[in-house]
Amino acid sequence: MKKGARVGIFSVKRILLSIVLGFLLPLSYAIMLSEASDLTGKTAPEFLVTPFGWPRPLWIFLMGRQPSESDLTGGIIFLALCNIALYGAMTYLVLLAISMVRLKRAGVEPPPTPEPLHSGPATLE
Repeated sequence: MKKGARVGIFSVKRILLSIVLGFLLPLSYAIMLSEASDLTGKTAPEFLVTPFGWPRPLWIFLMGRQPSESDLTGGIIFLALCNIALYGAMTYLVLLAISMVRLKRAGVEPPPTPEPLHSGPATLE
């Protein structure tokens, strides 16, 4: 590794992975929550829905009214985009931290190897 090597803050691979994970993390959580709700026969408590339903109050605030049935498609798209932005940014920061730790670990040189021991008789001169 070169001395003084840097971690690029913007990486295309990291950005794409963050966008994909920003979509998949809340989606997989919502699916697991839905399956658990179906198995138990009870609706999920509000605190379990908040990790992916947090943009709903923001959407209501931006619309200035309670959403209706005709606003369902736009609301789902808004929720998905907000979740992608939030969880994608969190994923990006985690991936950036991991790459910085790996760079620091790779930059440390191992200690020098010790001299071999001579097991023969010592000669006095």
